[in-house]
Amino acid sequence: MTKKINIAILDDHQIVIDGLKLLLENEPNMSVVLESTNGFKLLEKLKKFPETIDILLLDLMMPEIDGYETALMLQNDFPKIKVIILSMNNDGKIVSNLIKNAGLRGFLSKSVNKTELLKAITLVDTGETYFPVDILTEVRAYEKQAREGQLLSLTDREIEIIKMIDRGLSNKEIASHLFISDQTVSTHRKNIFRKTGTRNVPNLLNLVKKYQII
Repeated sequence: MTKKINIAILDDHQIVIDGLKLLLENEPNMSVVLESTNGFKLLEKLKKFPETIDILLLDLMMPEIDGYETALMLQNDFPKIKVIILSMNNDGKIVSNLIKNAGLRGFLSKSVNKTELLKAITLVDTGETYFPVDILTEVRAYEKQAREGQLLSLTDREIEIIKMIDRGLSNKEIASHLFISDQTVSTHRKNIFRKTGTRNVPNLLNLVKKYQII
């Protein structure tokens, strides 16, 4: 017998919940087992049977506790539940932060049709992700803008150190040139990698040259 996908729905409009249930009620491998119009109440209900829910269809814009806050709390308390945002708000910043901080697995517009809804639920349940092209475009645009903003926050000293790294100088050689300690150079390097979101010298140099920082 095929395992059923147990679904929870959180939306502050009962009519939306009822509509989703109608779309899903005749699917033999899916079952809506929990619903709520309030994030706090949903979290309380989950404490009674946390192992039951596979997928949560979650609205973003809600009173008291919004979808973003709810997703963060779910990630902390119920990390096995896979979250799909169902919203008309396709803000790239919010979606990007949810992917990074709350393990978001999918995003759908509330105008989605039944076929796409079922496809997304099925894929996410198997461990995949589901993000339509327009959402990914918004996310990438935000992340590009954020990356450029981080690069602009590099200090003159950090840019000077990057130039020396590009010349192949070691921490000790950089410290000697700038009349600072090796430890200070090491701290600068850590800050540079953090600000640029890079982890090694080749990636760092490729990035700063791409944006003409050096």
